[in-house]
Amino acid sequence: MELSAANSSWSKYWSNMSTAQPSPAQHAVRAHAVARFRENQIRLPTFAELEQPHTIPPAIQEALREIHPDDPHPLNLFRVHWYNSADGKSTVDVPGHLCLPESLTGVKAPIYVALGERFPMVGSHKVLAAYSCLAPALVGGHFDPTRQRAVWPSTGNYCRGGVAVSRIMGCRGVAVLPEDMSRERFKWLQDLSLIHI
Repeated sequence: MELSAANSSWSKYWSNMSTAQPSPAQHAVRAHAVARFRENQIRLPTFAELEQPHTIPPAIQEALREIHPDDPHPLNLFRVHWYNSADGKSTVDVPGHLCLPESLTGVKAPIYVALGERFPMVGSHKVLAAYSCLAPALVGGHFDPTRQRAVWPSTGNYCRGGVAVSRIMGCRGVAVLPEDMSRERFKWLQDLSLIHI
């Protein structure tokens, strides 16, 4: 398929996901997700809350103080944003970053590097990318956590983020890594009892 045709197909797919009236099947799939989330006491953060963490309800912010950032706890979904403090337990007004000086870069303009290591569970911003894929599919009735598996192909952190988010959301996540990936990636998944090697 030609690239422009493929892009057009994806644009049409995402446009239909957000504007089309849900079908009866999508209502049923969404009902399964709602039941699973209710059963597991999972409340999904909105993208607006992740963009502006100070808007997260105070009761959730208070509860987060008792939860370690790397625990597979549903409330850690509210930490899937750039505004985590260095210890990951509170928020900051400006995302963690480094400013690289001209003496290092040779560029007169300052170059800022955002620190993705402050994200929960995997120490990578890829957990936000994974959440951004799975949450709309669940809310829109396009993914049934009781019957389907979320497949996360990647060379590393994206699949780790996907598997972590899937686990928290009560979904079955499958990490697909190249066989020659670092043992560290496989060990992380195995340590969470997410795979058998």
